[in-house]
Amino acid sequence: MLVLCSTALSVYFASHSIRTVAVTTLTCSLLLQVAYFASVLFLIWRSSCASRAG
Repeated sequence: MLVLCSTALSVYFASHSIRTVAVTTLTCSLLLQVAYFASVLFLIWRSSCASRAG
């Protein structure tokens, strides 16, 4: 949440455009969700590899 707020404020002060803020914030939110999903998949994969080895 802090990342999204700081991104929105930075973009607004740089561009003074609400439309640019909305698009940038939504894009940042989407990238954060993709990174979270990928990290969860990686942890599941690593856990299954460790259980097979042990």
